Amino acid sequence: MKVVFVSGESMPYASTGGLGDVAHALPLALHRRGIEVIKIIPLYRRVWEGGYPLADTGLRLRIPIGFRLLTAEIWRHEGATPAVYFVRRDEFFDRRELYSLSDRDYEDNFERFVFFQKAVVAFLDALTLRPDIVHCNDWQTAVLPLFLKHGLQGLGRAGAERTVLTVHNLAYQGLFPATDFSLTNLPFSCYSMEGMEFYGRINCLKAGLLSADRVTTVSRSYAEEIRTEAFGCGLEGVLRKIEARLVGIPNGVDYEVWNPATDPHIPRRYTATDAIEGKTECKRRLFAQLGMPADTNVPLIGMVSRLVEEKGWDLLADALPALMERPLRMVVLGAGQERYQNLCREWAARRPDSFAATIGFDLRRAHEIEAASDIFLMPSRYEPGGLSQLYALKYGTLPVVRAVGGLKDTVHEVSPDGTSGNGFRFEEYSTAALLDAVDRALLWFENRDVWAAIVRRAMEENHSWSRSAAAYEEVYRAVLSASSPTAT
Repeated sequence: MKVVFVSGESMPYASTGGLGDVAHALPLALHRRGIEVIKIIPLYRRVWEGGYPLADTGLRLRIPIGFRLLTAEIWRHEGATPAVYFVRRDEFFDRRELYSLSDRDYEDNFERFVFFQKAVVAFLDALTLRPDIVHCNDWQTAVLPLFLKHGLQGLGRAGAERTVLTVHNLAYQGLFPATDFSLTNLPFSCYSMEGMEFYGRINCLKAGLLSADRVTTVSRSYAEEIRTEAFGCGLEGVLRKIEARLVGIPNGVDYEVWNPATDPHIPRRYTATDAIEGKTECKRRLFAQLGMPADTNVPLIGMVSRLVEEKGWDLLADALPALMERPLRMVVLGAGQERYQNLCREWAARRPDSFAATIGFDLRRAHEIEAASDIFLMPSRYEPGGLSQLYALKYGTLPVVRAVGGLKDTVHEVSPDGTSGNGFRFEEYSTAALLDAVDRALLWFENRDVWAAIVRRAMEENHSWSRSAAAYEEVYRAVLSASSPTAT
C-alpha cells in the first residue's frame, strides 16, 4: 500500500501544535507497519533555518491559480525515512510564521494553500506516483479531494487515488470570501451547499468533509461531540450527514521522544519502578532554576498549553485566586492571547514562591515540566484529542482534566479506593468543578503510598502510535475496498 500524507505542518520541520506532532509520528508508525509513505509539506522559512540536508529535485511545476501560472519547486529531505518532500514558493512560504501573525491571519492564506494543494496534485502526476491513499489533514489540505478529481484546471483528471481527511480541530475551518473561489479553477458546481459554500463564504473544511472518501478525527468522543450543536462549530449538520464514514481514532505518543527513561532533556531519568525518586529530583532541579523554595514535598501543578480560551484559560483566570491559596505550586509554559500572557506574568510577580511562567515555547522546559510536576492541568473548553495528557501519563504526572474529547477517552477518575483510574475529571465548565477536581488530586497526593501506585499504573499504560497506526491502516483498507470514490 502506498500513502501520500499531506499536511500544512510537521515536526521537526515547522509546527504550531498537535497537528505537527501527528504529522511526524503517524507516517513513521505507518512506515514501520510496512506501508510505503511519502510526506509532503510546504517549504517554510523554519525548514530552511532548521539545518536539514535539503536537496532540490529539479522538478518545476506550473500551477494555475485563477488566471495566473505560478511555478512550484519540489525539494526533498535527503535520507529521511519515510520520504519527505517540500513544495517551495518563497512568495508564499518564506515567512516568519506558518499561518498568521500575532494579531491576524495572513490575508492570502487561501491562495497559499490552494497553490500548495495543486502543487501536490501536479507532483503526483509528474512522478506518476499512483498512491492508493492521499491522507489530508485539516483545512489547509481539505480541498485536495476536489483537486484530485477535477484536476488543476477543473477539466477532470484520471487519477484513482482514494482520500482520507483527518480533522484535528473543527474550529479551524478555512473560511474565505466567495470571490476567492475563482483561484481554485474548480467547476462552479463545487461552490454550492453540497460543496464548499457556507453561508455565502468558502469553507475549505466543509469541502473536505463532503468530498473525502473517509473522515477521521482524533478521538472517539470528539467524533460523537462534533455531531452536536455544542461542539459542531456550525458543521454539525454536515457531520451528521456523513456519520457513516466518520470515525474517531485516538492519537498516540511517540515514546522515542516522550519517555522519562530515555529523555535527554530532564536531569534525572526514571521508569515506573523508581518514578517517585526520579520525579523528586526533577522537581528539585526545576525549583532551583525557577528560584522557588526547595521543598519538594509541596505538590507541583504543571501546564504546557496555548494560553487561549479553548484551553480553559478564561475558567482558570477565575479559579487562580482560590487555587493559589491551596498548598501547591504551579508552573506554566505557553503563549497565546495577550490577556492570559499578562495574567501569568502578574501571578509570577505576585507569588514568585509558588507561581512561575515561561511565555513562549521551549521544548526542554516542556519536558522538564512533564517530568517534575505531580499534577498536569488541562481544563479545556473542548479538546479534540490531546497529546499533553498522554505525555503526562507516561511521565507519571497525573492529569486533572475536563471530561471532553480525547481527555474523556484517556483520563479515568481514580476510584474511591485508589485501585483503578489514572487521573481526575470534571464535567461542568465551572470554577467550582475545576477546584473540586484539583482538591481530589491534592487529597490523594497526601497518601504517598497510594499516589505512588497510581503513578506507576499510569506510566505502564500503552498509548503508542503503533496502535493508532493499525487503526488508520484499517481505515485505508476499508476505503480501498469500497466501490467508488465519494468526491463530487
